[in-house]
Amino acid sequence: MRRFRSSPTLDAHVALSFLPIFGISLTFFVLLLEMGDLFVNIVQYVQNETPFALIARSMLLYLPRCVSWALPIATLFSVSYTLGGMYANNELIVVFGSGVSLASFVAPLLAISLVLSAGFLAFDDAVVIPSLAEKKALTKSMLKTGEPAGAADVTILGEGRRVVWNVRYFDRKNTMLTGVTLVERDDDGRIASRVNAQSAVWTGTAWRFSGVRRFFWKDGAMTDESLGTWEDPAFAEPPESFRGGGKPIEELRLADAAEHIAFLERAGLPRAAQKAEYYRRFAFALTPLVVTLLSAALVGRYKKNVLLMSLLISLIAATLYYVTQMVTMLLAKNESVSPAAGAFAPIIIFSALVLALFKARPA
Repeated sequence: MRRFRSSPTLDAHVALSFLPIFGISLTFFVLLLEMGDLFVNIVQYVQNETPFALIARSMLLYLPRCVSWALPIATLFSVSYTLGGMYANNELIVVFGSGVSLASFVAPLLAISLVLSAGFLAFDDAVVIPSLAEKKALTKSMLKTGEPAGAADVTILGEGRRVVWNVRYFDRKNTMLTGVTLVERDDDGRIASRVNAQSAVWTGTAWRFSGVRRFFWKDGAMTDESLGTWEDPAFAEPPESFRGGGKPIEELRLADAAEHIAFLERAGLPRAAQKAEYYRRFAFALTPLVVTLLSAALVGRYKKNVLLMSLLISLIAATLYYVTQMVTMLLAKNESVSPAAGAFAPIIIFSALVLALFKARPA
């Protein structure tokens, strides 16, 4: 059969059918996330007699994050419901019977999803990250949580700026470091030595390291030694230096995150986890486009209970995506796969699923 392009009128009809449903579903999922955050903190709000105005401000600051998280599942549900409803009402049968291809018919939805994907990253960087940081500070003030028990993933420049400290976790109560890497540079900026230690305890004047392995570079050759415990007054960065911790990479704007990763790379420090999280933000921005294609691939596979089936497909797809992402990101952070592979694997897997579903469609 000869295929025709859809008309501007048909494109407008498809887009106008989708947009109201998208607006309602996005609002619904955002409210669910907002209510979830409220219920998690409601007891502490009551105990601290937090004013309603501050609670409302906290919810307002959390709104951009909720929009960011809700956008993919709202897009998936809206496209599924729009196309499913048209199929149930026999609109698609008439359209396809007139020679319009599925690709042409869903082109307006793909155009909208492309706009959403393009704007997603900019929205996350310019709005979500700053508002989330402000909410975090406000929540800490409202709930009077005080200083946290520790700080994770701390990277600092030591006194004299020649030694870089990278600490997986700083225990404030016991003044203890876990997962320590020290990189010392010479006057020319080249790596002179590196220390890997399982832990370190503050003695009052210096750090006593345990489970130590030291590496030395001289004239291009490397030597190493293993030590049970080790203490050196030259590495006596005071515990106060680690108390501020550092923002997790997911709480940094893209430019700051890239700069932080570049700093870790120059210092010769582990950076797989940070790079994986950085790439994940780019991968997640593609989800509106991928879920739109997934919904299009499922057109015609159900005609009854469109609302229920659309919601069910959305929940199953979202669950599978986040579980897949959790596994692949864990592999990337443990350096079992590359950071880029770990971040983009869910998108690649779902794209392959979409391709398989399209190939399985009758001609």
